[in-house]
This record gives sequence, structure tokens and C-alpha cells, in this order.
Amino acid sequence: MIHRPAVVVLALACALSANAAVAQAVDMDRFDGRWFEIARSPNDVQKDCRRAQIDFTPQARADRYGIVVTCTRRADGRVETLRANARVTDPGENRNLRFSLTGLLSFGGLAGQNYRVQAHAPDYSWAILSLPNRSDWWIWHRSQSPSEAVRADLLRRAAALGLETGAVVQTGQ
Repeated sequence: MIHRPAVVVLALACALSANAAVAQAVDMDRFDGRWFEIARSPNDVQKDCRRAQIDFTPQARADRYGIVVTCTRRADGRVETLRANARVTDPGENRNLRFSLTGLLSFGGLAGQNYRVQAHAPDYSWAILSLPNRSDWWIWHRSQSPSEAVRADLLRRAAALGLETGAVVQTGQ
């Protein structure tokens, strides 16, 4: 015989597990536009970036996108811009993207990285992305300064997805 509190805990664990394992397909028309990074895992490339803005725009070819990332550096306030191309690698689901730098470093697609949209809001107000192995992750939001409650909720969602949230870099504040 299972006691009622155990049933509730079991149901909650199953729901979190199901939500963490299955992300929704991405409607790329709704994913387009401007995003702001509000939190991420620590990484060497962005170690002194305090504010990142991501502009994600469709290109002429299907499943191809242009990306412009603008980063404000902490130390001197300098603004850097990185340009990349993205392509959907799982058409239909649109959860897996390959970003490749443009310019000299892009020769032969060598300077590229795969990303996965782990989850997103039904209204596309936020998205959680990670590397396929989940070692690095990012939370993007349509607002540059969402409330602390929204930030906390999104970090809980990232943790429920199995992303390591013990060391978080809060950005865009």
C-alpha cells in the first residue's frame, strides 16, 4: 500500500522527469528576433562578458539563420560583436543548431559548435540552450532585465533539465 504523500512525491518526480527529458519542437519563426542572455554556466570564452545581446535572423535559404552577438566587457566597458551563421540540423523539430563563425575563422566550417534548445516558453519569451553534452548552457530572455522571480524560475527549470546550476553567471543586470 502506498501512502498518499508518497504518491504525490512520485507523481511530481515523474512530471519533472518528463519535462526535463522532452523539449518542445521550436517554431523558428517565433524564435527569430532579439534575445538577451540573463544567465549562463561559466565558460572561458565569455568569462568577462557582463551583458550579451543576441540577434537571430532568418536568411534566404531554408533552415539558415544569421546571428550577431554583442557583448559588453566588464573591465573596460568595451563592446565586441561576433557574427555567426546557424543552421538547423534536425528540420521539423528545430531543436538542434550548428553555429559557425563568419569571416576568416569560418573556413571550412572549422570554427563551429552545436547547440540544443532544451526548453522554451510557449510564447517564446525565454529559451534555455546548451551544448549537446550539457557542459555549457545559456538562458535567453526577450527582456534585458526580467525580475528576480523570473530568473529564479528559469534557473529551477535549467536544473530540472539536468543542467549544472551550482555555479551560475548572472548577466544582463
